[in-house]
Amino acid sequence: MTNTQKIAEYIFENYSKNIPDEVLDRGRLCLADWLCVAKGALSESAARVVYETTKDNHDRGSSSLLLGGVADALTAALCNGTLAHCLDFDDTHIKSNTHTSAPLYAATIALGQELGSSEEEILRAFITGFEVSTRVGYGVGEIITEKGWHCTGIFGAIGSAASACVLYQLDQAQIINALSAAATQASGFTVSFGTMAKPFHAGKAAFNGLMAAKLAKHGFVAQQDMFALEGGFIQALVQDKSASLTAVNFDQWEILNNSFKPYAACHLVHPAVDTIKKLLTFTSIKDIQSLDIEVGELAMQVTGQKSGKPKSPLEGKFDMKYCVALALKGSDLMVGDFSDQAIHNQETIQLTDLVSVKPSLEMGYTSARLNAQLKDGQNKLVEVAISRGHPGNPINWNDMQIKFNHLVTDELLWNNIKKFGEKKPFTLLALN
Repeated sequence: MTNTQKIAEYIFENYSKNIPDEVLDRGRLCLADWLCVAKGALSESAARVVYETTKDNHDRGSSSLLLGGVADALTAALCNGTLAHCLDFDDTHIKSNTHTSAPLYAATIALGQELGSSEEEILRAFITGFEVSTRVGYGVGEIITEKGWHCTGIFGAIGSAASACVLYQLDQAQIINALSAAATQASGFTVSFGTMAKPFHAGKAAFNGLMAAKLAKHGFVAQQDMFALEGGFIQALVQDKSASLTAVNFDQWEILNNSFKPYAACHLVHPAVDTIKKLLTFTSIKDIQSLDIEVGELAMQVTGQKSGKPKSPLEGKFDMKYCVALALKGSDLMVGDFSDQAIHNQETIQLTDLVSVKPSLEMGYTSARLNAQLKDGQNKLVEVAISRGHPGNPINWNDMQIKFNHLVTDELLWNNIKKFGEKKPFTLLALN
């Protein structure tokens, strides 16, 4: 059986497979995160441009648009997926380096509403899509990102297609065609980070995956072994052949290894931010002469070479020095810290001059090391092995409620998310 066939078989079996309570609960936690970061981004320009651009398709379906109204499922997936990634505050699966929930819930809910699916069916489809997305991308996410690809645009589309297959109840031949049609639309470049195009990647992933499943349902035929371990899919993404796909293994639930963001910025800045927060528990900011921060190679590539003086709020989310300066001020790095007003704050700008960043082979995705030189000549060393929000240092429901309440004031919605997944019609978005 090929790697692709194993994935198709897994999806097909998940139509009726028992899903453990712990996994269902994590799917709900993903939903809470997805809804709060999406609803917290309603004023974001990228989402509004996509929404306005698709207006000809509004009122032509039954899928909810979080910015208002309804549309066909494809349009809703595109709009809501873009919205959910605008704040760059959404969850991340580290081994695939993918913002999985942003596109996946957008596609799953949109199609679920179109089909009249139950909460139970939507939650099952989401979890299945999550497992497929992260298993295909498992272990290759970081190197694909280093090559300039945005994994969310790639693996998010594959997961969205898998989820749609569950809701459509496609047969295994159709599933293979849906997954392959999603994969061949691989898109999104890291050079777009810090612009409106980055959240658009998530919306387009939701659209692409859903379109792929719709095509397969109507007889579309695509590559039959897209996910061969050293096949054309991975060789196109990593053309120096320095990586191959990992043979899929669904013995464990990858959703339990999902990471949730405590800060509204690129995940790669979080370890450095945590070192600052740790330093300030025993050192006063007025005593600091300079700060030398060591981060992983990928963090350096994506965020560490910026000036500390972002020209836009989106740039600020990918600027290590700026984010560290915010932490020095005692900020929680919430949405307001990445506004037009905030990025021109003179105190923050001056603090960025204290910070230097360099790469270290000893540091990885979740770690950072800080050497603080104090004005009295002392050095203070701080190291964070696992930044907050990752497995090993996780966020729980109480932490998520703090984040949720920061972005959304809706107790009824919160309570309904916590019991989501019952055998009843999907009404969650109708509550708002």
